[in-house]
Amino acid sequence: MTQTFRVGVIGCGKHMFEFLFGSLKWTPAAAVVAACDIDRAKLDQLARVYNVPRLYTDIGDMLAKERLDAVVVAAGHQQNFPLLRAALEAGVNVFVEKTPCNDTAEAKALAELQRKSGKALMVGFNRRFMTGYAMAREVSQRPEFGGIRMYHSQFHATPYRSDEFLKVNHIIHHLDLARFLMGELTITHVDKLQIDDRRIGYNISFRSQTGAIGIIQSASMLDEIYPMERLEIVGDRRNIVVDNIKNFIYNRPPLNSKQNYEPFAIDDAGDALVWNPSHGYYPRYSHHGYENGLRYFFDCLQAGKLPQPDIHDSVRTMELIDQLNQKIGENKSPTAFSPS
Repeated sequence: MTQTFRVGVIGCGKHMFEFLFGSLKWTPAAAVVAACDIDRAKLDQLARVYNVPRLYTDIGDMLAKERLDAVVVAAGHQQNFPLLRAALEAGVNVFVEKTPCNDTAEAKALAELQRKSGKALMVGFNRRFMTGYAMAREVSQRPEFGGIRMYHSQFHATPYRSDEFLKVNHIIHHLDLARFLMGELTITHVDKLQIDDRRIGYNISFRSQTGAIGIIQSASMLDEIYPMERLEIVGDRRNIVVDNIKNFIYNRPPLNSKQNYEPFAIDDAGDALVWNPSHGYYPRYSHHGYENGLRYFFDCLQAGKLPQPDIHDSVRTMELIDQLNQKIGENKSPTAFSPS
C-alpha cells in the first residue's frame, strides 16, 4: 500500500517558491501540510499560490504541533544546522537543499545526529539528478568507454556576494558532480584570479583515485543569463560533452576507417550519439534535477531505504572545500588582474 507522507517545508524564499515546491508535483506520495519561515510575507505568498493549510514562523512550533513524516528545507547553509538538528531530534526525515551547513565540522555533527536518529538526511545536490549528467554517468560507466581518464568542467556565475559564498554555495556543485562521476578526489593545485570582492575566478586541478586528472574552472564574472556550464569527460578514444545542461553528445570512434574522398556512412555502434529532445513537449525528465531528486527521496522513504547522497556522503564534498582553501593558501602566485 502506498503511504502518503505528511510534509513540512522550511525556508519559503525564492528557491522554495520558484523551484522546489513545484517539483513536488511529480511526487504524489508527498502532501505538504505546513510551511515555516521567519518572514511572514514569504509564508503568505507560498500559502496563497500553493494552498498550504498551516503556517509557522517557528520550527519548534511546527514540529510540536504537526505529525510530520518529512521536511524539505531550503533555508540556506548559514541557517540550516539548527533546523536540521531539530528535525532529526524530532524523528523527522529530512531533504535539505545543498549546501547542507557551514563547514565540515557541522556536517560531521549532522552525520552523527542522523546515525543516532535512524532517519534520512538527504542533501539535494541536484546535478546528480540532472538528465544530461545522469546520462554522462551511465555512458561513462559502460565498459566500452574505458573509464574516465580526463575531466574538464566550467561552471560560471554572475558576481557573487563574496569569495567564501562563491565557494560554499556555487563551486561546491561541481566539486560534488566530479565526485559523483569519478569517485573520491584529491585537489592538487588551485589558481585564483580576483578582479574585486565579488568577481573571482578559480582553476581547480585534481586527481581521482584511479589516476585520472581533471580541472574545474569556475568564476563569478559572467552574466548568468548566458550559458555558464559545460562538462567534457574523456575515455578510450571517445568523449562525452554536456553543454548548457541540456545538450548531450557522446563521440565514439568509427568502426571503419574513413577513407579520403569517399562518402561517409554513420556507424550504428560508432560515431556520435546526440540527445535532442523536443523542448515543446511536456517532459517526463528533469533538466534541473529537482523533480527527480525529490521523487527519489520519497520513493526511498516508501521503500524503507536511506536516500543518497546523504549527509555522510556530503561530508566528503565539504572536505573538498577544505582542500580548496588549503591549496589557495599554498599558492603564493599573484591573484590580481591588471589589464594591459
